[in-house]
Amino acid sequence: MKPSMKIGLVARCLNTAHVRGMGKYVMELLRHSSEDISWHLFADDPRHPLLHPEGPRFTPDIFEFRGDRFRLWEQLGLPMRARRMPLSLVHCTEGALPLWQPLPTVVTLHDTLAFEERPDTAGERLYWDHVVPAALKRAAHVITISESSRRDILARWPELAPRLTVIHHGIETAYFESPTAAIPTKLQEALGGAAYAVYLGGPMKRKRFDWALQVLAAQSDTALKLVACGFGAGARDVARLALPRELQDRVLFAEFLSDAELHALYAGASAVLYPTLYEGFGFPAIEAQAAGVPVIFSPLGSLTELVGPLATLVPPDDLDAWTHALNEAARLPPQARAEKASEARSWAQSFRWAESWRRHLQVYRQVVEGR
Repeated sequence: MKPSMKIGLVARCLNTAHVRGMGKYVMELLRHSSEDISWHLFADDPRHPLLHPEGPRFTPDIFEFRGDRFRLWEQLGLPMRARRMPLSLVHCTEGALPLWQPLPTVVTLHDTLAFEERPDTAGERLYWDHVVPAALKRAAHVITISESSRRDILARWPELAPRLTVIHHGIETAYFESPTAAIPTKLQEALGGAAYAVYLGGPMKRKRFDWALQVLAAQSDTALKLVACGFGAGARDVARLALPRELQDRVLFAEFLSDAELHALYAGASAVLYPTLYEGFGFPAIEAQAAGVPVIFSPLGSLTELVGPLATLVPPDDLDAWTHALNEAARLPPQARAEKASEARSWAQSFRWAESWRRHLQVYRQVVEGR
């Protein structure tokens, strides 16, 4: 089949040993794309593989460009390389894009955190306060991932409204079925059959691992354990050493989990703690509910869009409310949990990657037709 479009895609988040976070979004776009679309995948680190679905539709292109600390790979290397190719458009997936756009350019702007939390140096101020905003205004189209992010973007750049589309992420189709893998043996042995909650988010301050520890410490059931996910090897060591003495035997740190293993971990949990203060899109809030487990979070930002049958909403700084919510989730009768799990899986059906791809394809076609 002759491709109807050839899309250049910034795929640096797939140029790694393990696909996480943003990489999951990019990988699922590729997996769900229709057979008449071919992809040219741009990345910049020859030390690592570029992970992608197999097949002739996917062309990896890892190249280096001097001056990366000044973002010259993105600002010069990428457009110089792309303009020599028969591409229909370029899709920048990581929230930034080149100012020079010789081809129609689509960008996914996940949220505005990078503009708010940028280091206060001359280079970072120039890049985030001037270069990227000017590039956004030149983009053929901007995609964001929640209505919350859309409001934040338009508060900064209202002129983007006609070219800004919200497309929610999806979750793995496996979450709508029974788990196909088991919790890793080492983690199972450490749990020893104890009841447990799951924390998602790693060590990033706004994810609030410290708050999850406070909630655990306040539980009347001192046998309940917490499995913490999202920590790299170094961060695990630091966090383990910082644990309060009374929690050292109750907190376990999961090593990298495949999607199937994470699904199994969710399914066996009493609850998921998701105390984050801000997310452009919160995968765990949907994944947990689709896996049939109660998830506890605060209705902040995009999370207000992810409230399903197994979600419990609590104020972000009310420890009593969090403690009570976890206690109630752990004591939820099996029949009641099963009924809510069935409702939650039906609710989560709207968050499918196939639907996300369909919406992306609409944007691509609109950009190409408007070229």
